Amino acid sequence: MKNILTISSSIIGMVLLAFAYYYLVKLDDCLCTQGLATEGNQANITHLKYIELFLLVIALLNFFFAFKKMLSPLLSILFFIVIIVLYAIFVMNVIKLYRNIPNDCECALQWPRYFIYIQSLLYSITLLLIFVGIFMSVYKRSIQK
Repeated sequence: MKNILTISSSIIGMVLLAFAYYYLVKLDDCLCTQGLATEGNQANITHLKYIELFLLVIALLNFFFAFKKMLSPLLSILFFIVIIVLYAIFVMNVIKLYRNIPNDCECALQWPRYFIYIQSLLYSITLLLIFVGIFMSVYKRSIQK
């Protein structure tokens, strides 16, 4: 039963990532979002597309090859740092996208937009928990000395 749940949740996650990537590709071609990446404080849809594609590839590798189990400890730490940086870039760009996308933009009013918002919220919570854990670990070590 556990394998069926793991496999089905992995497939659903990959399908959602694929829909989000497709939405971002379509959004990048939309006329009402053409200027978003050119201004300094605007969202970069291209970055979001690359991050979604990278996460989809990692999900596929993990699904077929148990990717995380194949990494050495040093490579796992490096991979973890890369994921943290990508999560932070993703969250910042989604916040900028949310703030700057026109309300009357027809091509932006699709359901994957809300999935990207939820994904960004989950990444924010993950980043917060990671930093709280690091802070607590450092604080605990400083008290013990």
